Formats: sequence, C-alpha cells, structure tokens
Amino acid sequence: MLTRKSTSFSGVQFSANLMLTHLNVDAQMLHMGSGRQRGHAGRKAVGGKRSHLQSAIEYLTTYGWALLIIAAIFLVFFNLNLFSNNGLRAVPGSCKVFRPNGPYTTQFLSIVGFCKNLPPETVADFGRIFVSGSGGSNGNGGISYPSFIEIPNPLQFQQGSSQPQGFTLTSWVYWYGVANSKCQGIFGSVPGQSSGIGLYAFGGNDGACGPLWINGSYVKWPDVNNSIPTNEWIFISAIYNYSNGTAAVYVNNNLFSHSEISPRSFSSTNDTTIGAIIWPNSNVYSFNGLMTNVQLYNTPLSGADLSQLYLEGIGGDPISIYNLVGWWPLNGDAVDYSGNGNTGTAYNLSSTSAYPTQ
Repeated sequence: MLTRKSTSFSGVQFSANLMLTHLNVDAQMLHMGSGRQRGHAGRKAVGGKRSHLQSAIEYLTTYGWALLIIAAIFLVFFNLNLFSNNGLRAVPGSCKVFRPNGPYTTQFLSIVGFCKNLPPETVADFGRIFVSGSGGSNGNGGISYPSFIEIPNPLQFQQGSSQPQGFTLTSWVYWYGVANSKCQGIFGSVPGQSSGIGLYAFGGNDGACGPLWINGSYVKWPDVNNSIPTNEWIFISAIYNYSNGTAAVYVNNNLFSHSEISPRSFSSTNDTTIGAIIWPNSNVYSFNGLMTNVQLYNTPLSGADLSQLYLEGIGGDPISIYNLVGWWPLNGDAVDYSGNGNTGTAYNLSSTSAYPTQ
C-alpha cells in the first residue's frame, strides 16, 4: 500500500511536472510571439518613416528648382524696392542706357537693369507751387511760382559728321487744363526767338502758340480748342523730318496735327526746359499737370516705333537707344538715363505716387 501510494504520488508529481513544463513552453512561445509582433510593428513604423522621407526627397527633387527660382525673383524684386502699396512699380534708376565710351557715343551700347516697362513709382507734378505771402493773383493769397526742370547742357542732335535727320520727342502727360490765358509748354529748347523746338499743351486763349514750334514756325492746332485732351493720360509725340520738312504731332498714336516746315537744320540746342518753355524775353509758359517718361531722339521715328512706345505704356523703355539724345523718366528725379549726361535741375517741383492709373 505504501509503495502503491508512493507510486501514485510519484505519478501525480510527474503529471504535475509535465503540466508545468508545458506551461513554461507555452509562456515562452507566447513571449516570443509577442516579440515578433513588436518587431514587425517596429519595422512597419520605420518603413513608414522611410516612405515619408523618400516622398519628401522626391517632391523637393521635382519642384525644388521652381521654388528656388520663385524665391530668387521675389528677392530681386524686394532688393529693387519694386513692391509698394501701389503695386509693382519701377524705382528711379532701375533701367538705364549704358554708354561705356561716354556721352553721345554709339559703340557697345546696351540698356541695363530691370527694364520691363513697369509704371514709375512716382510722376512729376508740374502744378503751380503757391507760396504764402502778400500779392499774387492766384486767389490763395500767395505768390505763384512755375515748376520746371532746367537742363544746362546743350542737346546734341548730330551724329558725328553726318547731317541731323530731325528729331522725335515723346512724353506721357496728364493735363489738368487751363490755368490762365497763357500758353502751356511741355518741353522747350529755345536759345533764340527763331531757333530751337517747343512742344505745347495749350496755345493760349488767342492760339498764339501752336502745338509744335520749330525754328520760328508753328504747327497749327487742329481745331479752335487750342489744346490737348484734359484729365487723362495721353501719349504725345512730336516728329520733325529734316529731309522733307514734315512736322507732325500725334496724340495716343493718332495724328493730331501736321504742317510742312521748310527744312531747317540744327546740330544742338541750348536753354532746354521740361514742364515749361522759357523764352529769351523771360516769358514763362509753364505746364499745369502731371508728366513722366520724356524721350528725345535725333531721328524721326517710324509709325511702327511710335506704336510700340504707345503700347508699352507710361513706363515704356526707349526703343532706339542709338538715336537717343535724352531720357527723363521723371520718377522722383530729373536724371537723364540715356547716358548722355543731360541731367536737369528741378525748381518748385514735386512728385506724387498717388497718380491716376493709365
């Protein structure tokens, strides 16, 4: 009995030991299975991170160059101060003619800078400046002084030893209208009573001043108004062809008036003014309005050239730099950006960025 009990006890103990062994094995296998699951999940997480990283690299490879170009363009615009409250505009000197051999030379010419026909940051306001004080007849109790730009250097129309071909003068103007009974000059180069050139916005109440004056002869006004259109930007151009004596004025690329003037040559002119015409007898015919982008050429431009300048708008760049005598954008200064050194001095002149859009 004791042996049998002992045997039975031994069998129970063996069974218990066997059961414990199975439990340990199952636990180990369960532990190993959990580890494999954790390893698989870890590999999935690492694989996901690698996939996102690979996608980011592919995106930068595909589009990164475009982003860099956009950033570079914005940086250039920012450095040129082209961003303003008034939109994208050109700052003074952002575009100019480069003459490596000096004024009036034509070798190796180029136009440099940010030259995209952008409207100017500011335009010149040639409205009369009123100074407080007694006297005057302006109705504001002050003395009225004209605004103008004086250019001290003679303007050269001759290329080397060749005979001058004529000239083309263009500008964008916004004329306020009649301020008094006198003529109103846009641009003048009048060294004498019968020599020089002059472009007028208003011919006076009596029509004494034609829209274009050349060496003592006027082009006549087309009607009794004796003036150009008011309160709008207009592109005005004056052309004189020396070979046949044809003189014409265009407004917004349409013929405004023309005449036949006997061929008269001039190689240079003195006493040049912008925003007024000052005669040797001290008569001052000042302009009442806004002005920008004055260009002067020593040749009569073609109709196609005028059309191109007109379509470029008020910030249009010169199109024939080899024939360019002077270029005054009037964008906050009186600098000549043609490279010919015809920079002027401004008197009683103000600039405005709040000008009417074209």
